Amino acid sequence: MLTRNLDDGRFGTAVTRWFAREVERADEFKLELIDLSVTPSGELPARIDEADAVMIVTAEYNHAYPGDVKTAIDAVRQPWYAKPVGFVVYGGRSGGLRAAEQLRLVFGELHAVTIRDSLGFREEDFTADGQPTDPTTAVAAAALLQQLAWWARCLRDARAATPYPA
Repeated sequence: MLTRNLDDGRFGTAVTRWFAREVERADEFKLELIDLSVTPSGELPARIDEADAVMIVTAEYNHAYPGDVKTAIDAVRQPWYAKPVGFVVYGGRSGGLRAAEQLRLVFGELHAVTIRDSLGFREEDFTADGQPTDPTTAVAAAALLQQLAWWARCLRDARAATPYPA
């Protein structure tokens, strides 16, 4: 899971920690958290290459995603090919969904497969102790993770059988 700046007291930290717990509940995943604020960019290609799937957890800033997320994505390049990518976004009126839509365009150029469903949150969507206010949020997270797992299996097997023709 690729995220940024996990400082206590930040809304993004609450979203990331909640989603990490949801991933850990899913039997199909081994969670590896990549915090862009502490992970050297030189490590990113190998870590993405080893992953069967990636979830991006990011804020929306100025109707887009942060520059350090773009820098991290661009630093990886080929390991994104034929890799499923999902999004958990947060911020503003749109709950971060404008960032997810722009990220879909970027990952399309990188031959990645983006998961159609995503999770988007505004600050009022979480309690002070970091729990979603909507009881259906965990169900939506589980559905997203099931889709990610399906794509991860299919694309992992396809990459193993035949190298991706980029």
